Amino acid sequence: MIAMAQTHPDFNGHVENSTTDYGWYAVITGGIAENGQTRNGTQGTMWYINDDPNYTHYPNGYQQWKRDGWFEENKGLALTMRYQNSIVFDNNGIDTNSAPADFYGIESSPSTITPGLYCGESMSNNNDWIYAGYFLIDETTTVDQISGYFAETYYHTIAPYLDSGVWDFRMNIFSTEVNGEYVEPVVDSFVGDVFTTDSASGTFAVEDSGVVRHYSGFSNNDDIIYRLTFTLDSPITLEPGEYFFSHDALLVPEPGTIALLIFGGLTALAAAWFRRK
Repeated sequence: MIAMAQTHPDFNGHVENSTTDYGWYAVITGGIAENGQTRNGTQGTMWYINDDPNYTHYPNGYQQWKRDGWFEENKGLALTMRYQNSIVFDNNGIDTNSAPADFYGIESSPSTITPGLYCGESMSNNNDWIYAGYFLIDETTTVDQISGYFAETYYHTIAPYLDSGVWDFRMNIFSTEVNGEYVEPVVDSFVGDVFTTDSASGTFAVEDSGVVRHYSGFSNNDDIIYRLTFTLDSPITLEPGEYFFSHDALLVPEPGTIALLIFGGLTALAAAWFRRK
């Protein structure tokens, strides 16, 4: 699936949709400390924000960023950036087959303690919730392609619906500010202040990365990792500093119209899934 970037709405104080009919978008984390990163999953590498005042279990995330707790090994959302076909940032090793040996699961490692099997929903107009992951840039870096990654199994994936016009995507980069001993995204928004595909010109593409996450102990299933890539028409340059990266899926158009676009059936995948929320 390839689509041009579009502009999408930000907060409006209520949930647009709350459906599992068209799959769920669950973002994958990376386990490599790139550029000398010292922050880890217990030190504020993962934050969430939502636009639903009825999230009774997560009230502090309503329209403001809230730090989430993860394993130390979760360095941030899995992120790969390229310039002129060369990788200039990689905190995951998915595209280079260099991921930490047990990060995405091996047969001898219980799934319940495998950091790369934990993922988070990120859909800004379906349950209106996204995650952002920390990353560090240590020198001026020019980028013309940005890739994030999402899971096959999480209820069920959005992949069968990608050619139906139901889903669109958004990517964002946020600047940071100090929050006690942590840093967090500066703007309380679904839209990044450093970069957003809402205003950038370029195209999205989704591919099978060729790498799987492996559940063991109770499922023994292999779970496809999908790559979402945004190719910019004009490169951007990131100055040295700390940032947060997010990517999410959006339902378009409204669900009443979506029903007319869907073709074929889908049986929910039975493999196990995890949810940090």
